[in-house]
Amino acid sequence: MEGETVLNILFWDIDGTLVRTSKAGLYAFDEAAIQLWNRSIDFSGIRSAGMTDHSIAAQIVQAASGREPREEEIIALTDRYEELLLSHLAQRTCRVLPSILEILNHLQHQENYKTLLLTGNSRKGAEIKLRHLGLASYFDFAYSAFCDHRSSRTEIARSALTAIDELFPGEKSPNLFVIGDTPHDIQCGQAIGAYTIAVATGTFSVSQLREHSPWWSVEELPQPDEFQSKLEER
Repeated sequence: MEGETVLNILFWDIDGTLVRTSKAGLYAFDEAAIQLWNRSIDFSGIRSAGMTDHSIAAQIVQAASGREPREEEIIALTDRYEELLLSHLAQRTCRVLPSILEILNHLQHQENYKTLLLTGNSRKGAEIKLRHLGLASYFDFAYSAFCDHRSSRTEIARSALTAIDELFPGEKSPNLFVIGDTPHDIQCGQAIGAYTIAVATGTFSVSQLREHSPWWSVEELPQPDEFQSKLEER
């Protein structure tokens, strides 16, 4: 129908996109490894940017044990990390990234916008980080997508599609946007046919992100009116 309003669903990454936490998560993983494996980990050999908590934990267990990790070991390390995370967030300088709070405040008053999470964090880890920084109330955790012991960001993205079908059964297909700061975010968004927004507020530059052909790439997100205008150009 002409003039019909189409729903816009924004899937947000957390670390490097919504917030910076001064590596509090890695410090929490390190303390967890010391407690469970009696050794500190050299994180220079751990790939973390854009990776899932499950994948990070698997790399840590492998570094600590010198062998392939078992699933129960990965889960135990992740569980202990979650228990330690808040104390490490409290010890470090954490901040919400530019324009994020303004955009979220603006979009919560727009009936045709829904803000969700698509993140490599576990659900509990995501809740702890966003509560600590005052952002949790902007997101519907029940229909967001978390790692849930998965290593692949693409698998997480596909689970996000399932959640959308449950949330809006029988509705016209919404416009999907995936907003993140790493090539992994771009790739998982592309895998589900989303418009991908790459923001260079993490560890990758705009030029590095553009190599992966995002729909839009910026140094940092603009103010709400400009941001919404760009979304409506699609």
